Amino acid sequence: MKRSSYGERDYAFGQSMLTLRTKLGLTQAELADRLDVSRRAVGEWEVGSSYPKASHLKALLTLAVQQGTFPAGREAEEIRAFWKAAHQKVLLDESWLSALLSQHLAPWSPWCRLIYEKFANAVRPRL
Repeated sequence: MKRSSYGERDYAFGQSMLTLRTKLGLTQAELADRLDVSRRAVGEWEVGSSYPKASHLKALLTLAVQQGTFPAGREAEEIRAFWKAAHQKVLLDESWLSALLSQHLAPWSPWCRLIYEKFANAVRPRL
């Protein structure tokens, strides 16, 4: 769990965490249980005093995709924004994201999936 710089709070990230947990319909304790962290850790994320580790963030985002929490068709965009807001030291693993979305998005026709994959590759940032 990373701390915000110099004791400052990242209220925007905290609000995003709270909103996501609320959309999942979980209490802090329930989310903590699913992510194998303490309830206090979830509380600290929600007040913006710390950030989740990348492994916890991946587990949270996986849960959110499984539950259909993000707006349909905007999952990748929402996940990228959330990852960036969480100030991760590691870049978002685009192959992990593609696999996650392929496994858990509502079944599409092969044609729709082909278009989605081409679009996802076209907008993927080049490093």
